[in-house]
Amino acid sequence: MTRSSVWIVGGAVLFLAGCAAPPAQPSHPSVAPATQPSASLSMDSGPVKPMYRELLAIDLPTVVRVAQARNLDIQQAIERTRAAHGRYESSVEAIFPVIAPSVAYQHLEGVNQNANGTLTVANFNNFLPAIAIQWMLSPGRVVYDIVASKRRMEASEHQEASVVQETTRAAMIQYYDLVLAQAQLGVARQAVSEAEELLRITTSRVQAGAGLPADELRARAELAARQQDLALALNAFYQSSVALTLTLHLDPLVTLVPDAAQTKQITLVREDLSIDQLLSMALEYRPDLQGARALLKASDADKGAVAWGGLGPQLQAGYSFGGLQTHIPGKTYGLHEQQKAGVGASFALGLSTFGQLKVASANQRIAGLDVQRQLDQVRASVVTAQQTGMTQSALIPIARQQMESAQEALRLAQANLQAGTMLTLDVLEAQAAADAARLSYAQAVVRYNEAQINLLAALGVVDEQMLSIPNVRSASADAGSANRAPAVR
Repeated sequence: MTRSSVWIVGGAVLFLAGCAAPPAQPSHPSVAPATQPSASLSMDSGPVKPMYRELLAIDLPTVVRVAQARNLDIQQAIERTRAAHGRYESSVEAIFPVIAPSVAYQHLEGVNQNANGTLTVANFNNFLPAIAIQWMLSPGRVVYDIVASKRRMEASEHQEASVVQETTRAAMIQYYDLVLAQAQLGVARQAVSEAEELLRITTSRVQAGAGLPADELRARAELAARQQDLALALNAFYQSSVALTLTLHLDPLVTLVPDAAQTKQITLVREDLSIDQLLSMALEYRPDLQGARALLKASDADKGAVAWGGLGPQLQAGYSFGGLQTHIPGKTYGLHEQQKAGVGASFALGLSTFGQLKVASANQRIAGLDVQRQLDQVRASVVTAQQTGMTQSALIPIARQQMESAQEALRLAQANLQAGTMLTLDVLEAQAAADAARLSYAQAVVRYNEAQINLLAALGVVDEQMLSIPNVRSASADAGSANRAPAVR
């Protein structure tokens, strides 16, 4: 095979690899509503002491930026993508010949064999410098290897995007868990203050002879219970902080505190989108599903590579240029030019090929099952997130009404206690009801926001649509205005 033939074959392989490139991905749609609900959650939890070293105030945009910049899973995904790019480049570069310079020295003393088989006494030294160009490949296998490595490179890119989205989702969920823990801590502090005030009033009534000692004991027991709840709430807040520092790859000895006076209810996905529309969007935009599809195509190419590698021809070509210098006793022959060239084609047929084909077919079916499993998980995550969001949306106004009514009932009970027309037990029941109502409202608001984030991640557009969050939009306004796509109708 001539050198021009080598380059023609290489160009054909590159052309086939280029034809295997996938079409450009469509831009993500905007699913954010035009207006935001007005429900909000007060974040007045009082002073929080550092768990070990210091406090660090954070907000949602900071959490998103730090997670995407420092998270170890994202860094690993980036390195896996770089490795996949390297494997693809290696598979393309395999079509080019190999340059192999060499230097050899040979010494022979004693006997040597002539061309006719007789032996003769020999005593000489050879010096052989050379440079060789070698080219050997199976054309069909090389093409399929390039296609498979290209698909795996695409799959690694989709998986990297999936890791970024999942990490962003997890960091935002953990931030809201921290917000909820802070709200629960605030409720626990308020409950302790109310229990202390109740104990003061009850003690004063007992000292004045207008109350019973049993009432004072009940008030002291209630204060002890509330103090225990406060200690547990503070520990839960610290644990939520540690969980978030792990995702952000920060020092867990630093206590993270949400830097917000109140947390608003956010709606990131329009409520007029049907479940079928949401499922269609998820099937189109989820990067992990796109990665599974790319791996299925890679397994198809692997099967073709095995078939061509076992049944197809293998082409070989080689050319070397060098010299030969010989020294025998009494005479030296100088360095003389030496050239060698050769081409060939061969087949290597073996029974092991059939076993390798079975393995490739099984891997192909496994990749297909992975796609089906991913489809089921995507559909289930969309349905679960939407249903959770609808439930929490219905609970928020009910929980707000419950909280307002319970707080008013507590205020009346405390006033009646001071007037001597109500018992301490009634006030304790009113306090418990008010605390439970405040926690229910805080949980409804936070869980609704988390459901919206989960739904956005289930659609595969969390990187785009998180810009619609009020706290995040201000930090990423430039990116949002540049990349915003038309709204889905």
